[in-house]
Amino acid sequence: MIDWTGIEVVHWWPLGLAAGTAALLFSLWTRRRRTLFPDATLLTASHFTGIALDRLPLAVGIVVLLLLTVAMMEPSAVRVDTVERRARDFMILVDTSRSMRHDTKVRRESIPLNFERRVGAFSEAVADPDKIPFIARYELARESLLRFLSGRRAGDRVGLTYFNDDAYPVSALTSDLAFVGEQLGEMDDYVNWGTDIATAMDSTLDILERYPGQNRRTLILLTDAETRYTKELEEQLARLATGELSFYLLWIMTDDTDTPHAEVASFLELARSMGTVVTLENLDADDLQTALQDISRLEAYAYPETRRTVIDLSESMLRTARMLLIVWLPLMATVFHPATGRREFEVTSR
Repeated sequence: MIDWTGIEVVHWWPLGLAAGTAALLFSLWTRRRRTLFPDATLLTASHFTGIALDRLPLAVGIVVLLLLTVAMMEPSAVRVDTVERRARDFMILVDTSRSMRHDTKVRRESIPLNFERRVGAFSEAVADPDKIPFIARYELARESLLRFLSGRRAGDRVGLTYFNDDAYPVSALTSDLAFVGEQLGEMDDYVNWGTDIATAMDSTLDILERYPGQNRRTLILLTDAETRYTKELEEQLARLATGELSFYLLWIMTDDTDTPHAEVASFLELARSMGTVVTLENLDADDLQTALQDISRLEAYAYPETRRTVIDLSESMLRTARMLLIVWLPLMATVFHPATGRREFEVTSR
């Protein structure tokens, strides 16, 4: 549907030129019709049955001139289309600080793993990773994220960023989910150092702003850090309010018996004001996977999207004017020539 109320014009001078020319011709027509327009009697003196046919070339010529005038003004309109969309963009931030090496209560033999833990990677030197009895937090996180990828629909895109003291965007938003899965397999190399959520969010939000997309977007932050409330972190969370993002914080609690520090509680309260906070106590094989499945379900709704496209109207007008000229010029030189055909005119003798 075209929004005709939003028509814009680049040049106004063709309209002024056409209006001035029309005013001049009208003045000459009213004052010096007989001397300057002697052929006008071919139209005014025609029999009634021939008036419409005789005036047809004049009408077509006026239409061509009007089309050319408006085309030179370079008008444009906006076409508004509403489509139903279901695709989503998921940007995932995964905490890869040292604390993510800590063991969970999930035994290694209890669930099948798609990625083996690397021998001695950020842990005691062992000859066989299978001898590490429990699965680390980061291992359980990537197995759950791999299942999350397998549940994506056609058109969904996923981006992945690891962060500790710095941010490492390992995959921009892409529909190549196999590539994202490969990056999950490389997570071992990033599990070290501390936690800087503010830097991670700053880097990720900058990426989303530089590369806008058509899909609705969701930001998932997975961390086990008891993050202190800082001005920098507040500024980054405030950017979520203007970015049209759905925000989910998956917070792995380090000790379910301890009450969060006052500054940590302030951070969680601020996060809840921007989105949804899911606290994961006693991390096991199911609760993280369940949290990601809930996000998939909540973000699976269809939504209408309005697309606005600017249409150049001058192109269609020029095309129509050319077609009329192709027909009009030969007809004026043949069929509609004054000497062609039989017409009866009233002759006044003096």
